Amino acid sequence: MSIAGGEEGRRSRRILFPIDGSESCTNAFKWYLNYIKLSGDFIIFVHIVEPVYTSSEVRIDIEGPEVRFEDVPKTIEDVMNRSKALGLSYMSLAKEAGLESKAFLHIETQPGRAILTSAKNHNIDMIVMEAGGQGILSGASLGRISDYVVHNSTIPVVIVHAEKD
Repeated sequence: MSIAGGEEGRRSRRILFPIDGSESCTNAFKWYLNYIKLSGDFIIFVHIVEPVYTSSEVRIDIEGPEVRFEDVPKTIEDVMNRSKALGLSYMSLAKEAGLESKAFLHIETQPGRAILTSAKNHNIDMIVMEAGGQGILSGASLGRISDYVVHNSTIPVVIVHAEKD
């Protein structure tokens, strides 16, 4: 690792930040910038997309809407374009804060596992993510993804809860 800010003995941190298009995710990144950001942090943004079809079999109902297989590549292209735009917007926020960053798309049926795999593959020091959990008790409990990450990670995880109104 490199020396951050010219301070000897202090190495830069590699922070994994899972992103989506939600306002709570943007607020979580702003919280990171305000409270735990260090100069020299390197941010790896990862957008996890759960595939619609997880096998080669696709069920076609006779009475249901027609499935047009020629539309599948267009759908994949749309997902890729939205993910790229999302990554670029977060990279822009990081750049404004004086941080270097990269963004990746990870397609996986289990988002929590994908986050931990990304952390391992990118030699991450810390994961910072929103709490998730959109149910009635969302303010009091973690979402299923953040819960999985907290309980299975071997590195520090910071969970950012949404601010109360």
